[in-house]
Amino acid sequence: MNRVLRIGLLLVTLLFLASCQLGNNAEVVYFEDYQLEQIIREELRLPEGDIVPEDLNNITELDLSGQRIKSISGMENLDHIKTLNLQNNKISDFSPLEGMERLEEVSIGGNPYETDIITKLEDRDIVVLTKVEVEVRGTADGPGGFLWKVENGNTTVYLQGTIHLANDDFFPLNRKIEEAYAKADIIVPEIDMNNINMLEIQAMTMELATYSDGSTIMDHLSPELYAKLVNTYSDLGYSISMFANYKPWFHSTLIQNLMTEELGFIEGVDSYFLDRAEQDQKQVIGLETVEEQLSIFADTSPEFQTDMLEESLVELEEFESQMNDMFSLYMEGDPDKLLEYLMVEDVEPSPEEQAYMQALNDNRNYNMAEQIANFLEEDSGDTYFVIVGSLHLLLEPHIRSILEEEGYTIEQVL
Repeated sequence: MNRVLRIGLLLVTLLFLASCQLGNNAEVVYFEDYQLEQIIREELRLPEGDIVPEDLNNITELDLSGQRIKSISGMENLDHIKTLNLQNNKISDFSPLEGMERLEEVSIGGNPYETDIITKLEDRDIVVLTKVEVEVRGTADGPGGFLWKVENGNTTVYLQGTIHLANDDFFPLNRKIEEAYAKADIIVPEIDMNNINMLEIQAMTMELATYSDGSTIMDHLSPELYAKLVNTYSDLGYSISMFANYKPWFHSTLIQNLMTEELGFIEGVDSYFLDRAEQDQKQVIGLETVEEQLSIFADTSPEFQTDMLEESLVELEEFESQMNDMFSLYMEGDPDKLLEYLMVEDVEPSPEEQAYMQALNDNRNYNMAEQIANFLEEDSGDTYFVIVGSLHLLLEPHIRSILEEEGYTIEQVL
């Protein structure tokens, strides 16, 4: 066979194969998203080879929730599906659903979708579910309490008192608490700690918590208190030289944090639900900023900060037992017992102590209650799960009583 003939046969063969492939492509279904394709193949029991439209005819319902899917391009070929669950993915374009002729119901909650797709689908009498269905954990006799509910029109706000530290025995919490979280569209903590800029926080802390005049903590404490602070850091495995430029209020907070780490206490109820919200792709709205909280401590006088530090060092010896007592009371769920334990009776506070407590509790409660009232008045039809430290719901003037003064009815759930 001469060279020209061989080239000719080769070209004809390639053109023939190409034409065959083009012909087959018209009958092959392609999925842009790899994860989606693998799930469809598993459903079809077809690990490899082409997927053709006829293969898809027996699929009438499909649960694709929480599968990290970014694109549903190709799903328009599944035109025998009646019920489809796409919640908790990363899908922004739902236009392929418009080509699914038999689709009757679709769940799209927990995705970054554009709202116009809802109108387009509902115009075709397709039921569009935007509420995210979440697995409900916990048991009826599970730990915890401090849960209230307030409603206005179609909007519900759950008020959940939290504790900022916890141990492994806490979770899951009582089923009523877990149900309130599961129903919620929006999670509302004091601060959204999962979405803060650490560089900004560090800069802010340096501004609010360090001396700017060249002095150190040693220059502002008595020799006895300074020696106790040095020894405390040493017992915790640190050198005070690492924190010499910081003011007393910061040392008080830092030492407690270091102590909790040493004792193995984990992050508390707030973090538990914020981590869940991130996993379940629920919207989070913070009631406060980090700066607002830090300023409460930073705005106190040097004398008050020193007293606060000294008291912290004295109580450090009983820190573990006090925390365990508080854990037990929180898990028991009795508001009166917890409030009685946390408040010192028959002690007349100084004017600065009164101002501090007003800033720490009263002012914040009025601010948070105002924002919660705004949620209720907007009446968006959403369910909110507010998670704040328990005292904000127990110590007068607390959020509940402020809302009641505004005319809302508060119902205790747990």
